[in-house]
Amino acid sequence: MFYFILIMKLKFEQKKPGRIRQTVHPIDIEIDGSPSTVAELIDATVRSCVAIFNHKAFCAPERDNMDDDSTRTPISEKQIDDFAETGRVAFGIVYNGKMADPDKAAANALQSYADGLYRIFLNGNPLGELETKIKLSEGDCLTVVRLTLLAGRLW
Repeated sequence: MFYFILIMKLKFEQKKPGRIRQTVHPIDIEIDGSPSTVAELIDATVRSCVAIFNHKAFCAPERDNMDDDSTRTPISEKQIDDFAETGRVAFGIVYNGKMADPDKAAANALQSYADGLYRIFLNGNPLGELETKIKLSEGDCLTVVRLTLLAGRLW
């Protein structure tokens, strides 16, 4: 018996951090299945991101052998300049080696969306409540915008 798992590729617009040139550029992300509601989309996207993070954590060099890892390529001058704009040069290594729990991460993301901490746009159109039906196609573009409170004398 064969089981086929549908994997869908989406574009995920991600803000490129920087103090001078903050830009938004799409990255490819693969999710399992074809979500039919906003909640399923959030769940699938978070699980995909957690899987990528956990892979990085699993492949991270041992803390005692950090200098012996010869499989990593050095970062370029352009990457160093881009990182310097953010105020931190990072090498893409998960130093603590702890794995993230996909169930907790998905629950947190769903609660945060319900609380209005971020909004999701599908091809430029805002998505509604968690139960809202959606229709995804291969190559659709997701944009996640984190909402922040402005500081002021209101409080």
